[in-house]
Amino acid sequence: MAAAFELGEGMFIYVDESGSFVSATRGDSWCVVAGYVVPEVARKRVELSLGLLKRRLGRGIQDEVKLKDLSEANLKDFLGELGKLEATLFISAIDLGHQDPEAVVVHQKKQVASVRANRPKMLYEEGRASIDDLSGRLERLSPQLYIQMVAQIDLLDQVFRMTTLYYAQRVPAALSSFKWRMDEKNSARPLFEQTLTHMAPGLIQAKSLRDPGIFVEGFDYSHFEKRFRSAPEDIPAYLQEAAGHAIKSAVNLGAVMRDSKFVRSHDVPGVQVADLLASAWRRVLRAEFEDNDSIARLLGRLTVQRQTPNPSIHLMSLGEERLAEGSVHRATLIAKNSARPMLRRR
Repeated sequence: MAAAFELGEGMFIYVDESGSFVSATRGDSWCVVAGYVVPEVARKRVELSLGLLKRRLGRGIQDEVKLKDLSEANLKDFLGELGKLEATLFISAIDLGHQDPEAVVVHQKKQVASVRANRPKMLYEEGRASIDDLSGRLERLSPQLYIQMVAQIDLLDQVFRMTTLYYAQRVPAALSSFKWRMDEKNSARPLFEQTLTHMAPGLIQAKSLRDPGIFVEGFDYSHFEKRFRSAPEDIPAYLQEAAGHAIKSAVNLGAVMRDSKFVRSHDVPGVQVADLLASAWRRVLRAEFEDNDSIARLLGRLTVQRQTPNPSIHLMSLGEERLAEGSVHRATLIAKNSARPMLRRR
């Protein structure tokens, strides 16, 4: 039986993407994954804001609306409403026009080899079979789905790291449960969905050992610690060995991501909101709004400051890193300057 949570506890993370993730020959071929984080205390207001938008457009509450259905005025009003809520937006974006297809292939091969390197550390045949299955799934992904999976895992890692710090200061009870709801897009993509579901906890766990998240003394992590902190004796020996030192405690990423479901956006209003936000950010990065600066500012108000000097969204690359230029640099700078501060003023 699922644990009973107090009213207002927990958070939903709604995930959707915009763009095809197919290799491109020209720049500004942006693909975006958005994670819209909604504490339970804000969920009804998010859904009411979406319902109000639909009424303005003359649509029924059961209808889906896409960015193409909105005028810029409609979008500005909607983003302004969301900006009043204690929900936050996280973005991973990649420009496929500046990704060398060979670099993607090399990245994928390295990731497969990294997974297989854990095989000898498995004491039991069941563990070795699991490694073989996972590495095989990863190897069979097309370049398109591999890039999307890397972007999505990057987003999930961002959400986990930043929400724990952000909400421990503001809505500590939100950290009592993480309910991940991801748009399934296409029921014919089980390989992608199964690989992502199996890969994400392990990859994020490994990254957190190499580069631990920030936990600040004095912030209220009580709800999080109760459900997601592992004692030393519960940490697998091979993870202790990989860290190179004794680990006193660690976050159980499997538990953090246990409540993960691929859903139809039609059935979940929060995923519909994530779809609009992903599409809006993609259009901003391509400078396709008439008033691009204002939309960037309104979207930026939903994001959270990242470590200086990073913008408040993650512009990622699978090859050589590039500095943002031109309209992309302008949009991310505007968003960074309007983002919510990570640390709450006392």
